[in-house]
Parts: sequence; structure tokens; C-alpha cells
Amino acid sequence: MNLNDILIKYINAYPYDEPIFIEEIRDYFKKYIKKNFDVTFKNIYVYVNRLVREGKIVQFTKGIYYKPIKGTFGKKILNVNKVITKKYIYDNKGQKGYYSGAYLFNKIGLTTQIPKEILIVTNECPNANDYKNKNLGVTIRRPKLKITEKNYKYLQLFDILINKDNIKIEVKNEKKIIYKFIKDNELEFEKIFEYANLLKNIKPIKKLYDLGGEDIE
Repeated sequence: MNLNDILIKYINAYPYDEPIFIEEIRDYFKKYIKKNFDVTFKNIYVYVNRLVREGKIVQFTKGIYYKPIKGTFGKKILNVNKVITKKYIYDNKGQKGYYSGAYLFNKIGLTTQIPKEILIVTNECPNANDYKNKNLGVTIRRPKLKITEKNYKYLQLFDILINKDNIKIEVKNEKKIIYKFIKDNELEFEKIFEYANLLKNIKPIKKLYDLGGEDIE
């Protein structure tokens, strides 16, 4: 089986209306290309572009493709949120990011304002500075601690507590909302202290102390 046939078989087996990253295709072909990988893989780019021209896949943006679903008015456009999620939040390798900033405040009910920018803290951020992906309409930020399935909700809580004074809160029951976030996500106060110590940042603990621990039911 030649490389083009392998690519076609891979694409045929891929679900419709799901983002296909060129990085995934690269990883898949590593078991077939044993020598001069980068040079040989250039042929795969040619085959991918051919599939685009034939209409078998659609290019969403550079390096991202999808198999379109046919609707009443033609091929449906891939939902950008699927791309954002897979690229920055989680994929088949696990959790690698989370929503933060004003978007998170809106999501949990601390503000009714819909932010113009969506901030995502993610392991995929390439450098120490915030990076704005204009194609996807998001800004990404590198985490202070590598994000995992076990810690991302704790890190998200810390962002809520630290940003509480910088983002306008429009509700009077912020204490209830924050403690509900803790309860709903089954966060343990012992681990909150552990992560604060690991990050060498006691500000989240101080914010919790300032909120107080009165009944939130």
C-alpha cells in the first residue's frame, strides 16, 4: 500500500464534522515512514491538498481540515468551538487547557457580560507571552503549572479568585457562586492548599479567607 492509499484509508475512517490536524496525520505516518521522515512527508502534503481539491476534505484554516456534512444549503462549515476544544482544551491525549478570564466569569454566572475575547490557559501556548489566535478568535496563555485532568479545575479556581478584583462582578452572591464551583467540581480544600504551595502563591487562599466559609446551600 502506498502513502496516498494509506492517507485515503485514514481519512475515510475519520468521523465527519470533526477537525483533522496535520499534526495528527504526521504522528500517524511515523509508523509507515522510517527514513527521511520530513522529506518524505512533503508528499503527504501534496496528497492532502489533492483531497481538498477533490472536495473530499475541506481546509478550515492552515493545518486544519474536516470531512464536511452535506446540508440543505450545501456543505456545513465546521463549528469553530470543536477546533478550539481539540487544539487547546483537550484531545485524545487528555486535558491540556481550560477557559479563564471574563469568559469563565460569564460561564459560571459572576457576570452577564459577554466578553469580546476568549482567554484560554493551555499547555499548547508556545511562549511566556499571551498569544492571540486571530483565526480562532481566542487568546492563549501558558499555565504556571502543566495542566492535567487532575489539576485543571483547581487552577481554574485560582484564576477565578485571583481575577476577582480585576473583572467586574455584577452579582451579589459571588461567594455562593464560587463555593458552588468548588462543590460541583468536588474540589478538596487540602489540595487547594497543596497547589497554592506548589505555585508559591497564597493569594487564592487569602481570597477564600476573605470570602469566608459561611453556609452556601
